[in-house]
Amino acid sequence: MTKKPASKDWQRWRIIGAVRETGTNLQQLSLSIGYCRTALSNALYGPCPKYERLIAEYLGVTPQIIWPSRYHADGTPRSGRGERGLGRFKAKNVNGSTVKKTRNVYALNKAGVA
Repeated sequence: MTKKPASKDWQRWRIIGAVRETGTNLQQLSLSIGYCRTALSNALYGPCPKYERLIAEYLGVTPQIIWPSRYHADGTPRSGRGERGLGRFKAKNVNGSTVKKTRNVYALNKAGVA
């Protein structure tokens, strides 16, 4: 049986230690940002790009340095909440840009409603 390759992500204790070296902890940091005291700790246990970005900004690094397994090379989230629903409710314009699709405009135009 082959071994699973070791993750290059920082360990939880290393992230907590880095925040404590700045003179605070994750609970105080969460409260100072305006979240409940346990909000930022969610990033330690699973992908949560918003909280990962807040922790990384506070430490002065990018989230890709702390969690390389959770991000692509270009900095976009790899899995979890970052990719869920990326294609939902979006339609392509003629020029290729994406717009939010709120309803089926074609069907409404055909029926003479819109």
